[in-house]
Amino acid sequence: MRKWLGFILLLGLLMFPATAGAQNTINLESVTVELWSEFDQPSMLVINEFILAQDVPLPATVAMRFPKEGNLVAVAVNQSGDLFNADFEGAEEQGDWQTIKINVQTYDPYRIEYYQPLTRDGKKREFEYRWFGEYAVKELRVNILIPSDSTDVITSPILSSTGNSSDGAYILGSATKSGLQAGQSYDFRLEYARESDLVTNSGDSVQPSAPIDSDTPGRIAIDRLPYVIGGVGVVLIVIALFFYWRSTQSSVATPRRRKRQAGGESTERQAYCHECGARAQEGDRFCRTCGSRLRTGE
Repeated sequence: MRKWLGFILLLGLLMFPATAGAQNTINLESVTVELWSEFDQPSMLVINEFILAQDVPLPATVAMRFPKEGNLVAVAVNQSGDLFNADFEGAEEQGDWQTIKINVQTYDPYRIEYYQPLTRDGKKREFEYRWFGEYAVKELRVNILIPSDSTDVITSPILSSTGNSSDGAYILGSATKSGLQAGQSYDFRLEYARESDLVTNSGDSVQPSAPIDSDTPGRIAIDRLPYVIGGVGVVLIVIALFFYWRSTQSSVATPRRRKRQAGGESTERQAYCHECGARAQEGDRFCRTCGSRLRTGE
Protein backbone atom coordinates (compact mmCIF):
# COMPACT_ATOMS: atom_id res chain seq x y z
CA MET A 1 0.00 0.00 0.00
CA ARG A 2 2.83 2.41 0.89
CA LYS A 3 4.58 1.64 -2.38
CA TRP A 4 1.44 2.49 -4.36
CA LEU A 5 0.97 5.72 -2.39
CA GLY A 6 4.56 6.76 -3.03
CA PHE A 7 4.19 5.97 -6.73
CA ILE A 8 1.03 8.11 -7.01
CA LEU A 9 2.69 11.04 -5.21
CA LEU A 10 5.74 10.81 -7.47
CA LEU A 11 3.56 10.70 -10.56
CA GLY A 12 1.67 13.78 -9.37
CA LEU A 13 4.90 15.71 -8.79
CA LEU A 14 6.13 14.81 -12.26
CA MET A 15 2.88 15.87 -13.90
CA PHE A 16 2.52 19.18 -12.05
CA PRO A 17 5.45 21.07 -13.59
CA ALA A 18 4.57 19.69 -17.01
CA THR A 19 1.04 21.03 -16.67
CA ALA A 20 2.22 24.40 -15.41
CA GLY A 21 4.66 24.65 -18.29
CA ALA A 22 1.92 23.83 -20.81
CA GLN A 23 -0.22 26.65 -19.44
CA ASN A 24 2.60 29.17 -20.05
CA THR A 25 3.07 28.20 -23.70
CA ILE A 26 -0.05 30.01 -24.99
CA ASN A 27 0.94 32.62 -27.56
CA LEU A 28 -1.34 34.73 -29.73
CA GLU A 29 -0.71 35.30 -33.40
CA SER A 30 -2.69 38.53 -33.34
CA VAL A 31 -5.07 40.66 -31.28
CA THR A 32 -7.40 43.13 -33.01
CA VAL A 33 -9.28 45.64 -30.87
CA GLU A 34 -12.21 47.51 -32.42
CA LEU A 35 -13.33 50.65 -30.54
CA TRP A 36 -16.68 51.88 -31.89
CA SER A 37 -17.71 54.98 -29.97
CA GLU A 38 -21.39 56.06 -29.80
CA PHE A 39 -22.20 53.54 -32.51
CA ASP A 40 -25.58 52.08 -31.52
CA GLN A 41 -25.43 53.01 -27.84
CA PRO A 42 -24.14 56.16 -26.08
CA SER A 43 -21.08 54.19 -24.92
CA MET A 44 -18.06 52.39 -26.38
CA LEU A 45 -18.53 49.06 -28.14
CA VAL A 46 -15.32 47.07 -27.67
CA ILE A 47 -14.65 44.08 -29.92
CA ASN A 48 -11.57 42.19 -28.76
CA GLU A 49 -10.60 39.50 -31.28
CA PHE A 50 -7.60 37.16 -31.08
CA ILE A 51 -6.09 34.31 -33.07
CA LEU A 52 -4.15 31.54 -31.35
CA ALA A 53 -0.61 30.84 -32.62
CA GLN A 54 -0.38 27.71 -34.78
CA ASP A 55 2.17 26.05 -32.47
CA VAL A 56 -0.22 26.07 -29.49
CA PRO A 57 -1.83 22.63 -28.96
CA LEU A 58 -5.61 22.43 -29.10
CA PRO A 59 -7.86 22.61 -27.23
CA ALA A 60 -6.58 25.56 -25.22
CA THR A 61 -8.02 27.85 -22.55
CA VAL A 62 -7.52 31.59 -23.07
CA ALA A 63 -8.39 34.09 -20.32
CA MET A 64 -9.68 37.52 -21.36
CA ARG A 65 -10.21 40.56 -19.11
CA PHE A 66 -12.63 43.44 -19.41
CA PRO A 67 -13.65 46.22 -16.99
CA LYS A 68 -16.02 45.56 -14.11
CA GLU A 69 -18.52 48.08 -15.49
CA GLY A 70 -18.40 46.44 -18.92
CA ASN A 71 -21.55 44.73 -20.21
CA LEU A 72 -20.53 41.51 -21.98
CA VAL A 73 -22.82 40.85 -24.96
CA ALA A 74 -21.04 38.18 -27.01
CA VAL A 75 -18.38 35.47 -26.89
CA ALA A 76 -18.01 34.04 -30.37
CA VAL A 77 -15.81 32.34 -32.94
CA ASN A 78 -15.55 33.58 -36.53
CA GLN A 79 -15.69 30.65 -38.95
CA SER A 80 -15.54 31.62 -42.63
CA GLY A 81 -17.18 34.96 -41.93
CA ASP A 82 -20.00 33.57 -39.77
CA LEU A 83 -20.10 34.12 -36.01
CA PHE A 84 -21.00 31.23 -33.70
CA ASN A 85 -21.32 31.22 -29.91
CA ALA A 86 -18.14 30.01 -28.23
CA ASP A 87 -17.95 27.98 -25.04
CA PHE A 88 -16.59 29.89 -22.05
CA GLU A 89 -16.53 29.98 -18.25
CA GLY A 90 -17.14 33.01 -16.01
CA ALA A 91 -17.22 35.89 -15.73
CA GLU A 92 -15.38 36.19 -12.42
CA GLU A 93 -14.84 39.58 -10.80
CA GLN A 94 -11.27 40.41 -9.76
CA GLY A 95 -11.14 43.90 -8.32
CA ASP A 96 -12.02 46.41 -11.04
CA TRP A 97 -11.99 43.75 -13.74
CA GLN A 98 -13.89 40.69 -14.90
CA THR A 99 -12.26 37.59 -16.38
CA ILE A 100 -13.71 34.90 -18.61
CA LYS A 101 -12.01 31.72 -19.83
CA ILE A 102 -12.66 30.80 -23.45
CA ASN A 103 -12.37 27.17 -24.54
CA VAL A 104 -10.54 27.50 -27.87
CA GLN A 105 -11.08 24.53 -30.19
CA THR A 106 -9.71 25.87 -33.52
CA TYR A 107 -7.27 28.43 -34.92
CA ASP A 108 -10.15 30.62 -36.11
CA PRO A 109 -10.54 34.16 -34.71
CA TYR A 110 -12.25 34.21 -31.29
CA ARG A 111 -13.76 37.39 -29.88
CA ILE A 112 -15.52 38.99 -26.97
CA GLU A 113 -17.82 42.00 -27.33
CA TYR A 114 -18.82 44.35 -24.55
CA TYR A 115 -20.12 47.87 -23.97
CA GLN A 116 -18.20 50.19 -21.66
CA PRO A 117 -19.33 53.66 -20.52
CA LEU A 118 -17.49 56.71 -21.85
CA THR A 119 -16.07 59.26 -19.43
CA ARG A 120 -17.96 62.49 -20.20
CA ASP A 121 -17.20 66.07 -19.24
CA GLY A 122 -19.61 68.34 -21.08
CA LYS A 123 -18.86 67.90 -24.79
CA LYS A 124 -15.68 65.98 -24.10
CA ARG A 125 -15.47 62.17 -24.27
CA GLU A 126 -12.62 60.06 -22.94
CA PHE A 127 -11.90 56.35 -23.12
CA GLU A 128 -8.97 54.10 -22.24
CA TYR A 129 -8.31 50.51 -23.32
CA ARG A 130 -5.75 48.27 -21.61
CA TRP A 131 -4.18 45.02 -22.75
CA PHE A 132 -2.79 43.33 -19.65
CA GLY A 133 -0.27 41.13 -21.42
CA GLU A 134 -1.23 37.72 -20.07
CA TYR A 135 0.11 36.24 -23.31
CA ALA A 136 2.75 37.10 -25.87
CA VAL A 137 1.25 38.72 -28.98
CA LYS A 138 2.94 38.85 -32.36
CA GLU A 139 0.86 41.86 -33.46
CA LEU A 140 -1.72 43.97 -31.61
CA ARG A 141 -3.84 46.36 -33.65
CA VAL A 142 -6.32 48.98 -32.38
CA ASN A 143 -8.95 50.35 -34.79
CA ILE A 144 -11.15 53.29 -33.81
CA LEU A 145 -14.50 54.37 -35.25
CA ILE A 146 -15.98 57.65 -33.97
CA PRO A 147 -18.76 59.92 -35.29
CA SER A 148 -17.75 62.19 -38.17
CA ASP A 149 -18.88 65.31 -36.27
CA SER A 150 -16.21 64.69 -33.62
CA THR A 151 -13.54 67.36 -33.08
CA ASP A 152 -10.27 67.73 -31.17
CA VAL A 153 -9.44 64.05 -31.59
CA ILE A 154 -6.40 63.00 -29.54
CA THR A 155 -5.00 59.48 -29.16
CA SER A 156 -2.09 57.99 -27.28
CA PRO A 157 -0.20 56.46 -28.93
CA ILE A 158 -0.62 58.50 -32.11
CA LEU A 159 -2.62 56.82 -34.87
CA SER A 160 -0.51 55.41 -37.69
CA SER A 161 -3.32 55.92 -40.20
CA THR A 162 -6.55 57.96 -40.31
CA GLY A 163 -9.42 58.52 -42.73
CA ASN A 164 -13.17 58.63 -43.20
CA SER A 165 -15.63 55.84 -43.91
CA SER A 166 -17.04 55.55 -47.44
CA ASP A 167 -20.42 56.92 -46.33
CA GLY A 168 -18.80 59.82 -44.48
CA ALA A 169 -20.46 58.90 -41.18
CA TYR A 170 -17.31 57.95 -39.28
CA ILE A 171 -13.74 58.95 -38.61
CA LEU A 172 -11.45 55.93 -38.79
CA GLY A 173 -7.96 55.34 -37.44
CA SER A 174 -5.58 52.59 -36.36
CA ALA A 175 -2.47 51.99 -34.28
CA THR A 176 -0.27 48.89 -34.26
CA LYS A 177 2.16 47.36 -31.76
CA SER A 178 4.31 44.34 -32.65
CA GLY A 179 6.26 41.86 -30.57
CA LEU A 180 4.49 42.19 -27.23
CA GLN A 181 5.94 39.78 -24.70
CA ALA A 182 4.02 37.93 -22.00
CA GLY A 183 3.63 40.32 -19.07
CA GLN A 184 4.02 43.42 -21.27
CA SER A 185 0.89 45.60 -21.10
CA TYR A 186 -0.38 48.06 -23.71
CA ASP A 187 -2.59 51.13 -23.12
CA PHE A 188 -4.54 53.08 -25.71
CA ARG A 189 -6.20 56.41 -24.83
CA LEU A 190 -8.81 58.28 -26.89
CA GLU A 191 -10.22 61.79 -26.45
CA TYR A 192 -12.60 63.80 -28.62
CA ALA A 193 -15.32 66.44 -28.37
CA ARG A 194 -18.82 66.36 -29.84
CA GLU A 195 -21.87 68.62 -29.77
CA SER A 196 -24.50 65.92 -30.41
CA ASP A 197 -25.43 63.01 -28.16
CA LEU A 198 -27.10 61.01 -30.94
CA VAL A 199 -25.75 57.57 -31.83
CA THR A 200 -24.51 57.11 -35.39
CA ASN A 201 -26.32 53.84 -36.04
CA SER A 202 -29.92 54.41 -34.98
CA GLY A 203 -31.19 51.10 -36.35
CA ASP A 204 -32.88 48.78 -33.87
CA SER A 205 -30.32 46.52 -32.25
CA VAL A 206 -31.09 43.55 -30.07
CA GLN A 207 -29.05 43.53 -26.87
CA PRO A 208 -29.27 41.25 -23.83
CA SER A 209 -31.16 42.61 -20.84
CA ALA A 210 -28.30 41.49 -18.56
CA PRO A 211 -24.61 40.65 -18.99
CA ILE A 212 -23.87 37.26 -20.51
CA ASP A 213 -22.26 34.68 -18.25
CA SER A 214 -22.07 30.90 -17.90
CA ASP A 215 -25.56 30.84 -16.32
CA THR A 216 -27.27 32.75 -19.13
CA PRO A 217 -30.44 30.87 -20.23
CA GLY A 218 -29.86 29.10 -23.52
CA ARG A 219 -26.11 28.59 -23.19
CA ILE A 220 -26.42 25.25 -21.41
CA ALA A 221 -29.42 23.91 -23.31
CA ILE A 222 -27.19 21.49 -25.21
CA ASP A 223 -26.05 19.98 -21.90
CA ARG A 224 -29.64 18.88 -21.29
CA LEU A 225 -29.92 17.15 -24.66
CA PRO A 226 -28.84 13.71 -23.31
CA TYR A 227 -31.63 13.88 -20.71
CA VAL A 228 -34.20 14.73 -23.38
CA ILE A 229 -33.01 11.88 -25.61
CA GLY A 230 -33.03 9.53 -22.60
CA GLY A 231 -36.59 10.53 -21.72
CA VAL A 232 -37.78 9.90 -25.27
CA GLY A 233 -36.03 6.54 -25.23
CA VAL A 234 -37.77 5.52 -21.99
CA VAL A 235 -41.17 6.45 -23.46
CA LEU A 236 -40.49 4.37 -26.59
CA ILE A 237 -39.40 1.38 -24.48
CA VAL A 238 -42.58 1.59 -22.37
CA ILE A 239 -44.74 1.73 -25.51
CA ALA A 240 -42.92 -1.28 -27.00
CA LEU A 241 -43.33 -3.30 -23.78
CA PHE A 242 -47.05 -2.46 -23.65
CA PHE A 243 -47.70 -3.72 -27.18
CA TYR A 244 -45.57 -6.83 -26.51
CA TRP A 245 -47.63 -7.56 -23.39
CA ARG A 246 -50.89 -7.16 -25.35
CA SER A 247 -49.70 -9.55 -28.04
CA THR A 248 -48.69 -12.23 -25.49
CA GLN A 249 -52.04 -11.92 -23.72
CA SER A 250 -53.92 -12.58 -26.97
CA SER A 251 -51.77 -15.58 -27.91
CA VAL A 252 -52.14 -17.19 -24.46
CA ALA A 253 -55.90 -16.65 -24.10
CA THR A 254 -56.89 -18.55 -27.29
CA PRO A 255 -55.45 -22.01 -26.35
CA ARG A 256 -57.16 -21.82 -22.96
CA ARG A 257 -60.59 -21.53 -24.62
CA ARG A 258 -59.77 -24.46 -26.89
CA LYS A 259 -58.83 -26.64 -23.89
CA ARG A 260 -62.14 -25.91 -22.18
CA GLN A 261 -64.06 -26.84 -25.34
CA ALA A 262 -62.04 -30.03 -25.75
CA GLY A 263 -62.67 -30.91 -22.13
CA GLY A 264 -66.42 -30.38 -22.57
CA GLU A 265 -66.62 -32.64 -25.59
CA SER A 266 -64.71 -35.35 -23.75
CA THR A 267 -67.14 -35.16 -20.78
CA GLU A 268 -70.18 -35.57 -23.04
CA ARG A 269 -68.80 -38.87 -24.50
CA GLN A 270 -68.20 -40.55 -21.08
CA ALA A 271 -70.61 -43.46 -20.12
CA TYR A 272 -71.22 -45.20 -16.77
CA CYS A 273 -73.00 -48.43 -15.81
CA HIS A 274 -76.51 -47.75 -14.49
CA GLU A 275 -76.29 -50.79 -12.24
CA CYS A 276 -72.86 -50.56 -10.52
CA GLY A 277 -71.70 -47.09 -11.59
CA ALA A 278 -68.45 -48.32 -13.12
CA ARG A 279 -66.97 -46.14 -15.88
CA ALA A 280 -67.22 -47.66 -19.34
CA GLN A 281 -64.74 -47.20 -22.13
CA GLU A 282 -65.54 -46.00 -25.61
CA GLY A 283 -67.15 -48.78 -27.70
CA ASP A 284 -68.32 -50.89 -24.70
CA ARG A 285 -71.86 -52.26 -24.89
CA PHE A 286 -71.72 -54.24 -21.60
CA CYS A 287 -70.29 -53.26 -18.19
CA ARG A 288 -66.81 -54.68 -17.66
CA THR A 289 -67.58 -55.04 -13.91
CA CYS A 290 -71.11 -56.43 -13.54
CA GLY A 291 -71.89 -57.44 -17.15
CA SER A 292 -75.10 -55.38 -17.39
CA ARG A 293 -76.03 -53.97 -20.79
CA LEU A 294 -75.03 -50.34 -21.00
CA ARG A 295 -77.46 -47.61 -21.92
CA THR A 296 -75.65 -45.86 -24.74
CA GLY A 297 -78.55 -43.70 -25.87
CA GLU A 298 -79.62 -45.96 -28.73
